[in-house]
Amino acid sequence: MPNFQRLFCPRQAKPGRSGKADYSREIALALFIKFCLLGILWWSFFAGQKIPVDAGSVARVLLNAPVKY
Repeated sequence: MPNFQRLFCPRQAKPGRSGKADYSREIALALFIKFCLLGILWWSFFAGQKIPVDAGSVARVLLNAPVKY
């Protein structure tokens, strides 16, 4: 089991270092979690929905006129 306290608790700055690595790790972890959640939301709501589209329906919506072939 991972040590979550080590991941989410602020760290003490080491002497002689700017602390950029700590912030980089926190930002990378936040972005990873965010993209995972967005992927789960997309997959659960949008991935399985397929709508049939033909040229006539697109023309009616975009041009508001019938298409003659």
